[in-house]
Amino acid sequence: MYKKALYYFACVGVVAHTLLAGIFFVKPIFFNKLVQFPITLYYNQLAKMELEQMSAVFSISMEEQISQAFKPWKPFENLTEHKQKIAINGTFHPSLSSALSSLKNGDELQFYNGIYTTPFQIDKSDITIRGFGHVIFEKSAYKGKGFIVNRGNNLTVENIECRYISVSDNNGACIRQEGQGLSLNHVYFHHSENGILETGKAESSIFIEDSRFELLGKGGRAHGLYLTKANLYITNSLFIASKDQGHAIKSRGKDTYISQSIISSMSSDDSRLIDISNGGKLTVEKSLLHQGFLSVNGQAIGVGLEGLKKRVNKIVLKDNIILLERFKNNTLLAKNEKILDVEIVGNIIVGKTQRLSDSNIFFTHRKEAGFPGYPLFPDTICEFIKPCPLVNIH
Repeated sequence: MYKKALYYFACVGVVAHTLLAGIFFVKPIFFNKLVQFPITLYYNQLAKMELEQMSAVFSISMEEQISQAFKPWKPFENLTEHKQKIAINGTFHPSLSSALSSLKNGDELQFYNGIYTTPFQIDKSDITIRGFGHVIFEKSAYKGKGFIVNRGNNLTVENIECRYISVSDNNGACIRQEGQGLSLNHVYFHHSENGILETGKAESSIFIEDSRFELLGKGGRAHGLYLTKANLYITNSLFIASKDQGHAIKSRGKDTYISQSIISSMSSDDSRLIDISNGGKLTVEKSLLHQGFLSVNGQAIGVGLEGLKKRVNKIVLKDNIILLERFKNNTLLAKNEKILDVEIVGNIIVGKTQRLSDSNIFFTHRKEAGFPGYPLFPDTICEFIKPCPLVNIH
């Protein structure tokens, strides 16, 4: 009996393999579908299980989701307390208007612990606005534009939190940049329409370091950053959960460089993570890009989709972790067809999207990649971002 059973299964195995071989040579497309079916079924089941797990996450607010993934922003420590709150170069003034009337090129405008609701305009150049302790700008805009309207050149802003900025045309900003040259260090802009809206008349540069932009956007026309002419250089910063069809970063400048940063939709109704509207040079390296489940736009990155207006057009995506988790279609890169200089190498790409280069590692699902489930992120990104902003890393 045992020999008969063994003989039966051996014959069945030979017949089955012969049949598969025949299908492979006669109908290779059907063979590939046959092989792919159990693999697809497996990953669909994984996705279904994760969706069930995430239903509990989606029942909590976006702020709670963010707090589960990211450590809270903290101002630089400063234990100095003063009855007067506003100074220029260490000399205190009784009011903001008094300080602004005394401001000269190259001065430092200093704010001490507290909440400030009077917006202002800077007309001088080479000014530094520095917060000492926890300094918050909120709930108002100068001439319907932004809390800080900068018309001077080379403004530096450090250690400031800005929140709840909105205006009648839905384009309010923490900083309205009308001059040339802006540097931000350790700022936290959130729950507003735009973080930065740049409308300068000439090309300049904006530098952002160790900063956080969160829950920004309005009606698809306000964004985390919206630049019309300036070049943009970002390092060690976070762009989290842009909302209401806003892009995290939208720029019309000729050069955009992003390194050692995290850009994540979370489960927000954002649009693209990065939109370089009129082409130019885009470089993203050693960063984490996360297109969320409910993103309105299927394209994570768009370059030149409103027409090419730059002489040099180049795209480099290098050594990044890229999570594409939108429930509908995912497109990592949508570009103007005239852009031919594209380098996409050394990335770990998780999700169903077009394979733009074989010089990357592709996974279908977080679990296959060994990444934690939503809303957590892989700790490997903390090899680049210091200090690590993730809650699951100490």
